[in-house]
Amino acid sequence: MIETARRFEAGVFVLALTSNKEGAEVQHARTSEGTVAGVVLDHPAHLNADATPLGDFGAVIGATIGSSDERLDFNGPVLAPGFGARGGTVEDLKRIFGAAARNVLPSSSRDVLRAGPDVAALREAALRGNDAVAALGDA
Repeated sequence: MIETARRFEAGVFVLALTSNKEGAEVQHARTSEGTVAGVVLDHPAHLNADATPLGDFGAVIGATIGSSDERLDFNGPVLAPGFGARGGTVEDLKRIFGAAARNVLPSSSRDVLRAGPDVAALREAALRGNDAVAALGDA
């Protein structure tokens, strides 16, 4: 999969730290190399090591995970579901991701969709969400 992504100048996202209650049992399980989540995050960190300004290999890390001891700045994009309607805030993103917050793509589809079906209302909701997270680029 990685070679195919590179050949087509694409990227890959891996599930690392979801905020699903059922995920913690697996994600926080320990191996000889650390937690499962930590081992998963080591892969994009290795693949993105020499990339500038940002690598093509990212991870899905929930915007409502609370906190983590894992290395979340792996020089790649972070897809962060749980922003907005699911409870994640800009302050949560800054606290959880620290310096890596500039690489976070928060997903707020529920916030946007609940503004519909009016197209203008959907657009306005999307713009509000975009404005809310714009400061992450300065983190």
